[in-house]
Amino acid sequence: MLIRSALLFVALTSGAHAAAFDDVKGYLASCLRFEMNGAEARRGANPASKVRHALERCGPEFDRVERADGRRLRSDGGISPSTKEVIQSVVGRNGGGFSNVRY
Repeated sequence: MLIRSALLFVALTSGAHAAAFDDVKGYLASCLRFEMNGAEARRGANPASKVRHALERCGPEFDRVERADGRRLRSDGGISPSTKEVIQSVVGRNGGGFSNVRY
């Protein structure tokens, strides 16, 4: 009985953690989209500067994703794979943003 309760607890909490982590990534993506295309988007700026400006403005959301995912990619300046995935989803071709932009 105790083992069954423990397994049930683990199953329920792991799903809640995954949903919360997806929410954190969603907040970062929403912030990046807003800052890149929103009311204060700088007109005439090149794509790289728009991405850089959006990442600066979305610092708290960026930090939350970084804290939630402890993995780091050495080749990408030490950001987590989750953060890279969110940035690519917003900036990449399929995200309606820019392609081939270095961040």
